Amino acid sequence: TLERQHAAGAVAIKFEAAYLRALDFALVDSSAAAAVYSRYAAGGLPTHAEYTLLQDHLVRFIARESGRLGMAVQIHSTYGFGGYYSSAGAAPHLLESLFSDPSLRKTHFVIIHGGWPLVEETMAQLSKSNVYADISMMDQLAEPAALTRALRMWLAEWPEKVMFGTDAFDAGAGQGWEQVAWVASHNARRALSDALAGMVRDNEITTARAYELARMVLRDNAKAAYQFSQK
Repeated sequence: TLERQHAAGAVAIKFEAAYLRALDFALVDSSAAAAVYSRYAAGGLPTHAEYTLLQDHLVRFIARESGRLGMAVQIHSTYGFGGYYSSAGAAPHLLESLFSDPSLRKTHFVIIHGGWPLVEETMAQLSKSNVYADISMMDQLAEPAALTRALRMWLAEWPEKVMFGTDAFDAGAGQGWEQVAWVASHNARRALSDALAGMVRDNEITTARAYELARMVLRDNAKAAYQFSQK
């Protein structure tokens, strides 16, 4: 399935977690996961522990195969979406075991929505070579000054890991995707401009570097994370 999707032009996959479970994917023995699958493939109801064990294995297996194909893995991390969404279970630090797995070094992970509001936790994960974050939904949820502070903090340490995003979606007749895209884009550009201007004003970077960072956030970092052609 992944090979077919990749051949059709897919550049990433996205797990539905944390809409249905916490992000603490444990490292499990593959034979134990196979035993659970074999036991219930034809029917029956696994226990919560058995089902979680199988999920943990499948997430790592799928992420490993995605990395082999050059596809990134997106994971939601923010608060308050869906009737069963656990904000505590969506915390970025829960992903550390997954990000640090030696067998997943070739897989690029993207923390969607930047882990908002736990942006300090996200910055800690950006220290890993294969982890990126985008500001989708942050540019709709966050107060402008808070988004500016988060961007400035991330850009000071990991400028090559931060990406623009909108999470533009169709919310019905009163709020189409184009409205969401406009608001998010406007807020993101404003916050990025304010963050870079503050860094120039405080002599942390030059004006030329500010323009370079702007291009990285708005374009170049996504090309690296999703392994787009550099043409």
